[in-house]
Parts: sequence; C-alpha cells; structure tokens
Amino acid sequence: MQSNSKLILYVVCLSTFFASLMQNIYSPIIPLLRDTFHVSLSMVNASVSIFIFIVAIMQIGCGALIDVKGARFILMPSIAISIAASIGCAVTKDFTWFLVFRALQAVGTASIPLIAATTIGKLYQGAERGSAMGTYQMLMSIAPAVAPVLGGWIGGKYNYPGIFWFLTGVSLLLLLGNGLYFPKDQRNRSSSINIRRMIVQYGIVLRSQVGRGILMISFLYFFLYFALIVYLPALLTDQYHMSLTIVGLLYLPMAVSMILGTVVYKSIQAKIDQRRLLLYSNLMAACSILIFALTESYSLVGLSIGLFLYGTAGGLIAPLYSTMISSEFEEQRASALGLYNLIRYVGMSAGPLICGLIIMNFGSSMTFAALGVLFVVLSIWMVKRVSTQLVTQPVAKEI
Repeated sequence: MQSNSKLILYVVCLSTFFASLMQNIYSPIIPLLRDTFHVSLSMVNASVSIFIFIVAIMQIGCGALIDVKGARFILMPSIAISIAASIGCAVTKDFTWFLVFRALQAVGTASIPLIAATTIGKLYQGAERGSAMGTYQMLMSIAPAVAPVLGGWIGGKYNYPGIFWFLTGVSLLLLLGNGLYFPKDQRNRSSSINIRRMIVQYGIVLRSQVGRGILMISFLYFFLYFALIVYLPALLTDQYHMSLTIVGLLYLPMAVSMILGTVVYKSIQAKIDQRRLLLYSNLMAACSILIFALTESYSLVGLSIGLFLYGTAGGLIAPLYSTMISSEFEEQRASALGLYNLIRYVGMSAGPLICGLIIMNFGSSMTFAALGVLFVVLSIWMVKRVSTQLVTQPVAKEI
C-alpha cells in the first residue's frame, strides 16, 4: 500500500472529484428538467435537496462501517450503485423514478469523499499527510466550479440524459480504476457493526478537545459560507441593482480564492506548526466576515474583499481540519471524518434558514458583525483548548 501511495492518492482524489461533480453537474439544466418532466421548479429543486440530505445522513453510518469493514468493502458496491442510478436517471421518463434514482446516486457517492480522506490519513504521516489532504481538498474545491460549466455544455448539446450517460461512463472508469489499484481491506469482514459500537466510536471523538473544537468551528464556518451564498443575490440585486448575470460573476471571488487557499496550504503547512496555522486561518475567516459586515451596504469592493478572504480561509481550514482529525483519531478515523462531514452539511443546511431569520429581525450588518465576533471568540477559545495536543509537523516533500 505504501509503495503505491501516490497512485492510490490520485485514484481516490479523482474519485472524490467526480463524486462532487455528480452533486453539482446538473444545476444549470434545472429549468430543462422542469419542462421535460412537466413538474414545478420546487419539485426539481427537491432532487437537489434530497441528494444533499442523503449524503449528510449517510456520513454517520458510512464512517462506522469503514472503520469496521474496511474502505474497499464499502467503496466498490457504492460505485456500482452509482452506475445503476446514473443509468436509471438517464432512461426514466417519470419524475418520481428520477427522484428515486437520484436518491440512489446520493447513496452511491456519499461514502467516496469519506473513504478518500480516510485512505489518505492511513497512507501518509506528518506534513506529507497535510500535503496530500491539500491535494484532496483542492479537487473538492475545483469540482463545484467546473460542474455547472460542464453540465451546461453537455445538457445544451445532449439534453439531460447526456449528463447522466456521462456520469455512467465516469463511474465505470472509477470502478475499473479502484478495482485495480485501491488497496484490499485488512480488517476482518466478519466483524459486526451495531448501535452500541457506533455510539462508542463517536463518543471517543466527542470527548476529545480537538474533536469538539473542530466540529464547532467547522459548523460555524460552513453555516456562514452558505448564509453568504444565499444572501448575496438579494444584496446585489436590491442594494446595487445588478443583473443576475453580473451577480453570478461575483461568486467567483469566493470560489477562486478557496482553490487559492488550498494551494497556499499545501505550500506552507510543512513550514508552520498547526497551532499557528489554526489560529491564523480561523482569524482570517472571522475578520473577513467583519469586513463583509462593515462594507456590504456601502462598498462593492469592500464586500468582494471580504468574500475573497473568506474563501481563502476556507481553502486553508478544510484540509487543515481533515489533517488534524486524521492525526487525532487513528483508530476511529473514518468515524471522526464522517461526523465532521455531517456537521459541515448540517451547517450548510442551517445557515441560510437561521441567518435569514436573524437578518429579518436585526439587519444584515448587525447579524454578520455579531457572527464575526463569535467566530473570533470561538477561534481563540479553540486554539487555547487544543494547542497542548498539537505538535509541530516536520518538513516534508510536496505531494
């Protein structure tokens, strides 16, 4: 496994990239699906929500299963399910069945990013693990930016079935690649998983100061990330009277800066110890929210700077947290990463709803300013609580 570590890294990272692609690729053709199936737009949007909800819920079960049964035992059937579901989405003429197959596609892809992060944690140690996590997170960040462009092109040329035939072909290649190169499980397949064992696994994570700290701050980061994404169109159209075309372009600073942040993380994580990197990245995220809060109603340049810095901080935070979790929980790595993913998804879901309600009562500037201050306080508290458990990582070659 160690001798083929780079090859395995590329295989699992590409698998994660295409798993993320499946989630986002057909967003541009939502109106086409509405017209093809003759359903309401809210029904088509439900297919997006169902996908995210299933992926979030499955993180808990998948993490525990991977720890007990092994990654390959879960990965190969998952990809097979994705293939069958993609074919189903491509050929069905009934929207109810489309929803069923889309749900199955979520079941098939839910475990892939978790398996990739768990495998990277097993393959690498120290700063090499951080660099590999940076590669993994970079592809995770690129996929949401590439997916709508690719989906729009395929959908416009080959209609919506073309997208799902494309995903079928990709999934077949992933099945072949992982079948050939993904390492065999070394765990006892007769081991059983039960509720009590799952509770014990997750209890270990929650009792750890590192575990609790990462879960809390990651919830807040992704809570604010999706609150900003949902709030931004209303702000730009109402306050700045922009067209929807221009509004779409102003999402680019956050998307591009997140990729940039991941590149920066790969280059500096071996040179800066985790204590300082944790503090700097968290405070950058907190300060960027404060900048956005202070400028969003008055300066387009100011709010763009805030969004850019927030995306950059996210590019640093995501691989850093994955690396910290992998290092902290060697025996419960998949369970810990699964719980981390669940908390992130919960934050994504809760952010737009809860933040929207607060904005209605207290205004946007006050809301984001208060959440920025909360981010500062929570970041300082977290670093103080977990710093004694973090060690300086040795310098390692880039992966």
